[in-house]
Amino acid sequence: MSEDIKNETPTAGLSRRRLLTATSGALATAGVLGSTFAMPHLARAEGKKVRVGLGLNYGPFNQPWRRGCYTLLKKVVEMGGEPVTVRGTPSKQSEQDSARTLLDRDIDVLVLGIYSLESETAFLVDEAKKRNIKTVGFAVPVKDSPFVTEDTYGTGATLSYHVLNVTGRQGTFVQTAESKGFYTPFDQEADQFALMASYEPRMKVLPFMSGSVSTQDQISKGRENVLSLLQANPEPGSLTGIISWWWPLTIGAAQALQQMGRTDVRIFNHYFSNQLLEEMIKPNSPVEFSTDVPWHLMGEQVADIAMKLGRGEEVPNYQSRVPVTAILKSEASKALDEVKKMDDEAIAFLKQYNG
Repeated sequence: MSEDIKNETPTAGLSRRRLLTATSGALATAGVLGSTFAMPHLARAEGKKVRVGLGLNYGPFNQPWRRGCYTLLKKVVEMGGEPVTVRGTPSKQSEQDSARTLLDRDIDVLVLGIYSLESETAFLVDEAKKRNIKTVGFAVPVKDSPFVTEDTYGTGATLSYHVLNVTGRQGTFVQTAESKGFYTPFDQEADQFALMASYEPRMKVLPFMSGSVSTQDQISKGRENVLSLLQANPEPGSLTGIISWWWPLTIGAAQALQQMGRTDVRIFNHYFSNQLLEEMIKPNSPVEFSTDVPWHLMGEQVADIAMKLGRGEEVPNYQSRVPVTAILKSEASKALDEVKKMDDEAIAFLKQYNG
């Protein structure tokens, strides 16, 4: 997955990176982390490990997030640190409750993320400062702290340009993702596609289809939504494509299309999982393209920052972002092998942290 994708698809300028073996140095940041953060530091008391607190708030649909937690904790251990974890559920309230608990666990660094925005965790940062605990953001901005995120707008542009190119900038489209306000990057990416399509006179974007939240059965919700959509657009050619920013909704959408015998609707997905890639591999599957976030790289970078902070180094409060991964249907099998391997490793490793 290292050669240029533009040789195989009209999506100009889109590069592929090996999903799980890309180096962490691929981080797309103006101030290169390796040199920017290599600053003098005050070491902790000799022999005392840096304790890094992390809430494990992913759920059954959050496989990418789990992979990020795995590489984050694994790198903390490799760098001589000590992970401190609290198990929760995928919601803002749960991750904030986890963070509160971690503040009382004698930690040196608190990792905040992935749902709560800067304004929603500012009180936690203030409380951490009172206790001389450093903070770092995992997929979200954090008040007065360095943070690493996905390349949200890069993802939005990557998927949107691909859709515009392969459909000839014409047709009727609908977008789906988790409920508005639940995960901000989905809102930003959906807005970006709608904006780009608004400048194309032959493209029409239907109202957004809300896909519930990660604690619910989103595959069923995706199927239910698309069955209703197809009833409202029964004529072949009346609907060109579905842009799904979250993989469980993609699975549900594919099931609905197959149930209704509709072969005229194309699906463009964001985020990998075993089940998504298994669906994408099927020759008759309407899922033809997918972007992804290399959470394993994000986890490694957050761990690196956390350990530097815990050792007393001065780390600039910059935002860093990881590169966008994108594949065609023909590449789904290779991606599945890589994801399965990483997921097996993540499950085995996280068991010791109640993950």
